[in-house]
Amino acid sequence: MSHIALEEWKNYARDEMDDNKRSEYEEHLYSCDQCMSLYMEAIEMVQDELPSIEGPSLYTDEVMERIPVEMNPVVKKVKKQWYEEKVFHYVLATAMTLILMASGIFGELVKITTEFERNQQPSFTENILNKTTALLDSVEKIEEQEAE
Repeated sequence: MSHIALEEWKNYARDEMDDNKRSEYEEHLYSCDQCMSLYMEAIEMVQDELPSIEGPSLYTDEVMERIPVEMNPVVKKVKKQWYEEKVFHYVLATAMTLILMASGIFGELVKITTEFERNQQPSFTENILNKTTALLDSVEKIEEQEAE
């Protein structure tokens, strides 16, 4: 990997190069720590030549002057349709809940879930755990019998 000379980094810091070369140097900075330290050194060397920002108001004023100002900004408040209002959504949700409760669908769902839970087979891990516990219990019984 070729490194960029300190003088070139000074030119970069002073903004004295074309955009293509500038973007090439920026890409190089992402991957080269040695050139990053040279760049930081170049910044320190040319720091007196760079424009200084005396205070926040100086810089802010300059930026604000560059922004085109619209004298009478028109802010249009868009009226929502009736179906976009929050109240409509709440009323709709309440009505659907009442219909589902009156029809008994919620009750059926509860029955289905409890029946599903009753018919569910124990898991593989639970079977292993039960067998291990039974084995340990039988070993304890044998030890108790031998101790007597």
